[in-house]
Amino acid sequence: MSTTVLTLVAVALALVTSLGAKEVCAAARPYVQLHATEQEMTEQGTRAPGDLCEACNGGYYWTVDQWFTGNETYAALCEPCRCPSCQGGWKPRAVTMYLFWENENSCALSVSARILAVDQSQPDCPRPSEVLCASMPTTVGPFSPAGLWAVTVPLPGDAPVITGPFFASLQFHSTCDELPAVVATRASCGPCASWNNWGQGWQELCGFGLPGNLTLYATLECQGPSPVTPATWTTIKSMYR
Repeated sequence: MSTTVLTLVAVALALVTSLGAKEVCAAARPYVQLHATEQEMTEQGTRAPGDLCEACNGGYYWTVDQWFTGNETYAALCEPCRCPSCQGGWKPRAVTMYLFWENENSCALSVSARILAVDQSQPDCPRPSEVLCASMPTTVGPFSPAGLWAVTVPLPGDAPVITGPFFASLQFHSTCDELPAVVATRASCGPCASWNNWGQGWQELCGFGLPGNLTLYATLECQGPSPVTPATWTTIKSMYR
């Protein structure tokens, strides 16, 4: 049975300024700085079957309040070439997204992980496309105590080996009364790297003033000539105590 795990990381917060609201045009929205070092996602060397690599945006630096609503989907552009060389290619095993609760809460959310193809009809702006694989919905939470949480949802064992760019995605099938902030990386927002669909089609988040890339990534497992026993991945990790 898969298990949801929560991890909490010590951070100090400082209120900075305002950004955009969840509308098709940008408006004002507060964000907060997490005083923590950026996590480097590019790894070096060659990997053996069963080794893991985290692709996409794994650092955390900003929280963006009043954005997350639930009943919506987030996606981040991933490049397997950022992982080391692997003879059998890389298979996605899980998708992780960071969320931040400022207050103690009893929130529980239904969520599923997805790997999406890349629509390259506009070469200068790749966007999320069809679903390549998806997990069944699972309930995560409550997220207590307050703080920074890593929500990790496993993908099915028959997920395809990835050979090119893809989108890692979490779909939230529910909402709650105590909503979190989304989390972004320290580096400036990369055009067409972070997306959100709240029922009006995919929206590119840099255009709404996201201060960095959405902290959302896929865990990939190196494949070899013989099958590798998959790890158990359903986790919710509390990152701050």
